[in-house]
Amino acid sequence: MKKYILISLFILIIASFTINVHVLVLEHYQTDKPLMVFKIEPEDEFIVKWIHSVELTPWEEIFRIDDSYEIILDRTRFKQFGAGVPDEAGNKTEIIDGYVIFSGINQKIDMIPYGISSFAEHTFVFENTEYKLYEMVDDGDRINFYTDKYSLIKYLFVK
Repeated sequence: MKKYILISLFILIIASFTINVHVLVLEHYQTDKPLMVFKIEPEDEFIVKWIHSVELTPWEEIFRIDDSYEIILDRTRFKQFGAGVPDEAGNKTEIIDGYVIFSGINQKIDMIPYGISSFAEHTFVFENTEYKLYEMVDDGDRINFYTDKYSLIKYLFVK
């Protein structure tokens, strides 16, 4: 019986180093350290929200994970046009509940850098949970978003 327990434990240890997990990493640029790591699957979505510095209205970028575990800018949502905003993006533009929504953008993004500001109140939303990024780093610091593949053991330790 003891032998089977040791063999099972050995198999679990080996598996934890060889099984890979696809993750979304939010990395603090100034320290090169992950702030948060989330296990992801194709079609998962996440949102980055903030208050536009000129318009003082809420803005959202909605991203999804594709079948290759790449980040895709799927759609944007905002109250009004401002400086630097194109008059169209993606393949559909509509107004819902007072928000302009550009959808079907389908732009692959390898790494997303966000300069975080307490004024803009940058917020990250994943699986219906909001994370106030502006409370996690110093004002003006940058957070990089990217996908990666971690061994199960690394994921468990970083998480």
